[in-house]
Amino acid sequence: MIRDILTIPNGKLRQQSEEVKTFDKNLESLISDLSQTLESQTDPPGLGLSAPQINVFKRVFVAKIKNRIKAFINPKISKFSKKEIAYLEGCFSVPDLYGHVTRPAEIKLGSQDRHGKKSKKSYKGLPARIIQHEVDHLDGILFIDHVHAQNGKIFKVEKDKKGKEELVEAAYV
Repeated sequence: MIRDILTIPNGKLRQQSEEVKTFDKNLESLISDLSQTLESQTDPPGLGLSAPQINVFKRVFVAKIKNRIKAFINPKISKFSKKEIAYLEGCFSVPDLYGHVTRPAEIKLGSQDRHGKKSKKSYKGLPARIIQHEVDHLDGILFIDHVHAQNGKIFKVEKDKKGKEELVEAAYV
């Protein structure tokens, strides 16, 4: 089922999510709802969605990795690379706003699948960025927090006189 996405200034987005202890039909349903909701986002297309964004405070998110939606349960990043990359990020919970966020280029992630099976895997590039963004949601952190902490600027999309979209600096969020 496609679910509504919480957006700022909803304070629930700042809640810490709880560890998943029961791998059952409710978890399957949550993963299905996250996947369908993510797929329904087409402008811009979604790359990841966490349970708190649909008002469920469990440590679960889905991410598009190599064009396939993968579920991550109880994710824990155990290692961050020293190399960092800045990239323009956006978020369905912070609609129409974007900002450059500097994050580690590579991570090592421990997580569980929908059946509770544990795994550890390294990610780099865009998958590493998506995972870090979604893990932040599980901890009540939004990308705009990083933009502000890094003294960056927030941008919004506006159309110019010819109707072409462009990024324009937005007021403080």
